[in-house]
Amino acid sequence: MTKYIKIAALFISILLIVGRINAQAQNCGYNYLGTKTLYTAPAYKNTPAPTGYEPVFINHVGRHGARHLTKEVNASYAWTLLMQADSAKALTAAGSKLKQMVITLDKVEYGIVKSISIEGKEELQDIGKRMYARYPQVFTGLVKLNVAITKEIRTKQSADAFLSGLKAGFKDSAAIKQYTDDTDLRFYDASPSYTEFESNGSWQAAFQHLQKTVGIAALNKKLVQKWFTAAFAKNLKPAEMDKLVSDVFGFLTILPSLKGEVAKANIKPAELNFASLFTCDELTALSKIDVADDYLKKGPGADNNGIQVRIAVPLLVNFINTTDAFSKNAPVNAELRFAHAETISPFATLLGISKASKVATNLAFLDANWRSSEVIPLSSNIQWIFYRKKSSDDMLVKVLLNEQDAHINGLSTTNFPYYKWSVMRAFYMAKLGKLNVKLTDDMEKYLKEVK
Repeated sequence: MTKYIKIAALFISILLIVGRINAQAQNCGYNYLGTKTLYTAPAYKNTPAPTGYEPVFINHVGRHGARHLTKEVNASYAWTLLMQADSAKALTAAGSKLKQMVITLDKVEYGIVKSISIEGKEELQDIGKRMYARYPQVFTGLVKLNVAITKEIRTKQSADAFLSGLKAGFKDSAAIKQYTDDTDLRFYDASPSYTEFESNGSWQAAFQHLQKTVGIAALNKKLVQKWFTAAFAKNLKPAEMDKLVSDVFGFLTILPSLKGEVAKANIKPAELNFASLFTCDELTALSKIDVADDYLKKGPGADNNGIQVRIAVPLLVNFINTTDAFSKNAPVNAELRFAHAETISPFATLLGISKASKVATNLAFLDANWRSSEVIPLSSNIQWIFYRKKSSDDMLVKVLLNEQDAHINGLSTTNFPYYKWSVMRAFYMAKLGKLNVKLTDDMEKYLKEVK
C-alpha cells in the first residue's frame, strides 16, 4: 500500500509541476495592452458617396505612433527598489529575473525615451499612404497642408512619418506649414479645473470600488512577495507596492512597440519576457485598472459632458473654423494634427462618436461599453472627410475613428456614413452654445476658466 501511495504522490507532484509550467508558458495574447495597443489597419469598407460628390478636403487629428517609454528606465521607482533589494540580497529567484529584465530594457531605451519607435514610424507612414490612396482627389495640383504638432518630439516625428507616407503618392510638390499648437492639442495641460479633477475628482470613488472588486491590493502584495524576500516585502507600504507593479506593468506593455529596437540590439525575447512573471488572470486584472483609469480621466467617465470632455472644446472650435475657412476660399487641402491619447479620447467623446462616448454603469464590465484599445490605440486618429459636387457649395462629411466609419450620437442622416455638413455644423454649434462658447472666443482663456 505504501508503494502505491508513493507512486500516487509522485504522479500528483508531476501534474502540479506540469501545471505550473503550462501556466508560465500560456499565451495571454495582447488584450491587456490598453492604450499601448499597436495600430491595426481596419478592413477597408468604401461606401460610395452620392453621385457627383468627390472628396475635396480632410480635417484630421491623430495620436503619435508607437513609442518608447516617456522616462528612462533607470529613473523609475522599480529600478531604484530592485537595485536596493539586490544590494540587500533580498531578491528571490523571480526577483533576480525581473531585475535582469529591467537592466536589459534600460539598455534598449537609454537615450531614446519620448520618441516614436520603428514600429510607430511604420504605423504613421502606412496611415499617410492609405489617406492618399483612398482620397487622391484631395491632393491634386500644388498641395497645401497645415500641420500642427505639440511640444513633444514624438508628435513632430509622427508628423514627419505620416507626411512621408502621404507625399509618396503626390504628383507635384507640397507647401507645408508646420507649427506648434498646444492650446488646441494639449488642452488637458492648460486647464486648472481639469488638473484638479485629475487629482481629486469625483471619479475616485468608482475607481477605488473597482480596485477592491478586482482585489488589486492583494494582487500587488502577492507579486511583491514573489519578487522579494519576506523580510524586505513586509516593510513596503501599499502605495509603494502599487507603484512598483505599475512600473513593471508599464515595462511589459511597452515591449510590442519596441520589437524593431529589440531585434536590432540582438536581444532574445526571453531576455525581456516580463509576461512570464504574471499569470493571465493577473494581467487581466491590471489591465482592468489601467483601462478604467483612462476611461474615467480621459473618456466619458460618469458624465460624457464632464470637465474631462469639455476641455476638448478648443479642438472642436478649431475643426469648425478651419472647415469654414476651407469652404470660403479653399486655402489648404488638409489640416493635419499630431497629438496624444489625452487629445483623441476627450475629442471623440465630445463629438459623440458612438464607440467612444458611451457611459458605463459598471466598471467591472467596462469593456462592454468602452475599450481604450479600440478608441485610443497607438496612432489612433479622427478624420473628417469632406465631399462636394462641382460648382456647388453643398458639402457632405464622413467621420472616421481609426479609419472606420463612425456614428455620431444624436445626429441623423439618411445616407450613412455621410452627413450634411450644414446639419453637422449646426449640431456642434448647438453643443458649443450650451457651453456658452463662440467660435471667436479666446480658447486659452476658456481653458483657464472652464469648470
